[in-house]
Amino acid sequence: MTTLREKISRLPELPIEPFEVAGKLDYSDKLPIVTIRPHKFPAPVKPSNPTVFAQNKSSAWHRYYYVQVTYPRVICQSPWESGQDKEETVMAFFKEENKAEPCLPESNGATIAKQWRFYKLSTLNGLKFPNPWWCSVKSGPWLAIAEEEESCLDGIPNFWRLWIIEMPEVTLSWYGNWEDIPSYPSLTVLTNNLGLFYQYSTCCAGYKWCPTTMSCIPTATNCQDNVPF
Repeated sequence: MTTLREKISRLPELPIEPFEVAGKLDYSDKLPIVTIRPHKFPAPVKPSNPTVFAQNKSSAWHRYYYVQVTYPRVICQSPWESGQDKEETVMAFFKEENKAEPCLPESNGATIAKQWRFYKLSTLNGLKFPNPWWCSVKSGPWLAIAEEEESCLDGIPNFWRLWIIEMPEVTLSWYGNWEDIPSYPSLTVLTNNLGLFYQYSTCCAGYKWCPTTMSCIPTATNCQDNVPF
């Protein structure tokens, strides 16, 4: 029977450079694994108001949508602890390795993303491991959330933020429309069809909520009490 050590030794070496397009391959802050730490990007600069007399809205919508994306999730871990194979790691390796994937055309990006790939990691940051770590790579598809914050000021575009639910550290933000989404290394949106699942409205600056009228009214205006019948 082939041992776990032998199986890992036969795996190809993890090609670090292609994956480091998405971020730095390094130790996780939360788990005893090596993974991709996504690049940090500066927050987008809020556009200036192009109109001289901008009309401030009384209320604005916050909307949340579901969308599917692909992004490489790399997980490398040591299958050895105190010289012994960790049973849970062994079982995980054999289980994932033996997964059968449907044979569909390679042009089907979502199908390709579902496939698991396995590698070994022998060296990290110039230091060689006593025994290679084994790595699994999967690109999704992952469920992501797109948040749209409507601008309270005419002439200022809406603010958007996108993040992957299973990898919330993978996030980007921008001003404009959904179609203005900026490029993000190794991230691909599979469809432009947004699935709205939650929304709420808030009062803009200078307005307050009036339960009588069920609307936002100027802060200087008194909200009248309900008139009894």
